[in-house]
Amino acid sequence: MALQEFVLVVVGAPGEVALRSHDGLAPAPGPRDGVGAVLVCREVPDLAEAVTAAVRDVESAGLRPVRVAANDWVTLADIAARIGRSREIVRLWSVGRQGPGGFPPPLNLGCDTSFYSWAEVAPWLRRAVDCDLPDEEPVLVAMNLALQLRRLAPRISRMDAVRALVG
Repeated sequence: MALQEFVLVVVGAPGEVALRSHDGLAPAPGPRDGVGAVLVCREVPDLAEAVTAAVRDVESAGLRPVRVAANDWVTLADIAARIGRSREIVRLWSVGRQGPGGFPPPLNLGCDTSFYSWAEVAPWLRRAVDCDLPDEEPVLVAMNLALQLRRLAPRISRMDAVRALVG
């Protein structure tokens, strides 16, 4: 068993009373604008199981989880800071003017500030420029997509096509 720690972002401000009946859940500081957070600390075999159980428990406490705080969306400056390189070299990699090419595309094309998925960038950095980074499983990114899909499912007319794409 391993200690799994993460934060669930929820609609509303979680109260200690609502979470008291669930082990390993506590209100996280800083709720604002109708959004709060629940700190999850649980001894379970894997992170996916921990997130799934925490989502169920948070929902049973009357809260609506909207995402897991995964720190996945990063700017070029964030990437540079995480790997100890200059923002300029990371920018040059991103536009293909340095390095081997194939840098992951931004998540938000056409915006003034580009955001990238760390889950996509980290493997590229390991492979393309030999950065010594841990090989983290992108389970939190996948769980966020699943939570987003749950919220959107009632509005999707062809859910069967979405399921087929997921496999």
